[in-house]
Amino acid sequence: MRLPAAQRLFLSYLALIAALVLSLSLAADSLLRQNLGRILEADLRRELLLGAALYDSSPTGSPDSIADLLGSLSGRRVTIIRADGAVIGESERTPAQLPGIASHANRPEFRAAMAGEEVAVERVSRTVGAEHLYIATRSERGDVVRFAVPLSEVDATLSVVQRGIATVGLGALVLAAIFSFAFSVAITRPLRRIGASARAMARGDLSSRLRETRNDELGDFANALDTLGDELRRRIGQLEGERVEMQALIDSMAEGVLALSPDGRLRRANPAAARIFSLPESSRGLAPEAIARRPDFLALVRRALGGDSIPPTELVDGERHLLATGQPLPDGGTVLVFLDVSELRRLEGVRRDFVANASHELKTPLTAIRGYSETLLDPEMAPETARRFAGILHANADRLQRIVDDLLDLSRLESGHWRIDATMVDLRDAVEEAWAPFAGAAEGRGVRFKIEVDERCASAFADPAALRQILVNLLSNALRHTPDGGAISVGCRASDVSMSERAISVLVSDTGAGITTQHLPRIFERFYRADPARSRAEGGTGLGLAIVKHLTEAHGGSVHALSRVGEGTTIVFTLPMPRDRTVTPP
Repeated sequence: MRLPAAQRLFLSYLALIAALVLSLSLAADSLLRQNLGRILEADLRRELLLGAALYDSSPTGSPDSIADLLGSLSGRRVTIIRADGAVIGESERTPAQLPGIASHANRPEFRAAMAGEEVAVERVSRTVGAEHLYIATRSERGDVVRFAVPLSEVDATLSVVQRGIATVGLGALVLAAIFSFAFSVAITRPLRRIGASARAMARGDLSSRLRETRNDELGDFANALDTLGDELRRRIGQLEGERVEMQALIDSMAEGVLALSPDGRLRRANPAAARIFSLPESSRGLAPEAIARRPDFLALVRRALGGDSIPPTELVDGERHLLATGQPLPDGGTVLVFLDVSELRRLEGVRRDFVANASHELKTPLTAIRGYSETLLDPEMAPETARRFAGILHANADRLQRIVDDLLDLSRLESGHWRIDATMVDLRDAVEEAWAPFAGAAEGRGVRFKIEVDERCASAFADPAALRQILVNLLSNALRHTPDGGAISVGCRASDVSMSERAISVLVSDTGAGITTQHLPRIFERFYRADPARSRAEGGTGLGLAIVKHLTEAHGGSVHALSRVGEGTTIVFTLPMPRDRTVTPP
């Protein structure tokens, strides 16, 4: 059983004090016994000498009566023994009992006395059966006078002394127990407080402080523990701040970060990685196969877990392109970083297509201009032919100019150099102004034009120049794709977006051939044509709808197309308008 330190300390002190009291008792008993024995022996020796002198001075007296007299005077057992060992006097026996006493010739004290020595002997009396101290001496009459005293007297004296020592020792032991208990509690109290504070720190509670004022080692230990707690709290706070900062940096990264354990299980994924791989919220512990099943991804994970550093490697999954890098971790795991470059690759494709399309679009009028200009250098060419060729040159030059102007407009829009200066614009006036350049050509082809603008959308909040260019491009496309005798209309509708904003939607419709669903999503791309041969024949640049899209988005609006093959096409662009800008027509 595990005992507390206070109990162990108390029991140790108690055992030490008990052993000390017991040792003192035993030592006192031994010393007292020795001293009492020496005193008793000295007294008995003096009494023996006096008794021997008294025996010698009474030559006519009976030895037994003299023994009785000496015994009554000294209180000792007195025996007078003849030289042959026969007992002739005994203070504790009657004369009738003397003949029955055995010979004392072989008693050690008798033999010593006969040899002229006075030796003290401790032994059990054969006569009375009790332990005695014997001393004998030879008198001048030739007989041996022996004095004896029972050692029970010494034992009785020692018992009294031992009881006193035991009483004092027991009292001392009780006092020592009380003192040792109080001392052990006082000593271990700060230790218990220190232990409780250390356990609290181990549980993560770094606010526990001892504030010990003792000027000893325990006080130094407690103050050192307080200092350790302060330092740990500061360091942990610093590490927590760094961890939060690092987590915020990782979470804000556009790149997806996956941290894998040595067995390939997912440890952590930042939000970008969760979006890229469509991970659930509780994704920790997922196997690589649950993240993505593509063989190239799994091969990349195996390489990284094998300890290889992964250089930038592109993974392709349909239209998605991921640029992956990886670094092994010291514990055997790995960190993989994925950058979604799908948009970059798409833009690269758009750039390539743009360069190819722009080159092709510019090459067509340039080839015509070069060919017809070389022909015009012939001095024998007929004037009518020369005028016709000059007209062709002029038309191609105009087309080249339109392409360059549209490219410059797109460049300004995409670079942000085109600044929208929105104001309230009368929508009907803007439509009529944009249609004016096409009115003659439309009338010549029998194309009808109609404007349908109601009161709720009579005005738009837009840049006048930008709105005019949007309408010009849409009306030009509509007229180009509308057959002779067809119709073009411009309408509008208003809708509520929020409590503080409305939206004006403008619809430009024609009765042309329409656009198939295959081409409809891409008609707002640069140089994209649903019918390339017809568009070039009609002089289109392939940039008009792209400019419309950029200008509309610059206003904060949007544009989309509705079309049915054989029925015509409707282009709808929407412009936001704050409610406080609403103008009620007169």
